[in-house]
Amino acid sequence: MQDLFQEMVEVYGDRVYRLILRYTGDRFRAEDLTQETFLRAYKHLDRFDREKPAGPWLFKIAANLCRNWQRGIRELPVEDIKALDTLPDSNPEQACLDKESEAELRRALKEMPLMYMEVLLLKHVGELSYAEIAETLELELSLVKNRLYRGRIMLREKLEREGR
Repeated sequence: MQDLFQEMVEVYGDRVYRLILRYTGDRFRAEDLTQETFLRAYKHLDRFDREKPAGPWLFKIAANLCRNWQRGIRELPVEDIKALDTLPDSNPEQACLDKESEAELRRALKEMPLMYMEVLLLKHVGELSYAEIAETLELELSLVKNRLYRGRIMLREKLEREGR
């Protein structure tokens, strides 16, 4: 049991942290919620189906913790989005433009309904498959695909309206 938990932390620790960081925008809060995610996973390890991958189970715990946290502040700060993980550029001028793009993307994501923002983050930050997102959020696969499609359109239209 201890080996399974250690493997979960090693394989999914960074991804869970990155996802929570995107939800909260606060590094300290993300560290706390990541720790709480793995604490809850450890406490309920007997409920984990070893026939399934651990990622969706862990992301579900993390997403529920983030939702509970958000309800407490009634706002969705997404302060540390890195343009959905674009690669950094060593050119200072390009780095400045990238920083502006990141800020615009943060604002656009923050203004989106949670149901669309959530699937976009799980897909592009959490790197989950459609099936894993469906399992994590307890949604039908077709609904996940629909929300991703609509979310991408909403995000693109919002950025285009702002001249990006």
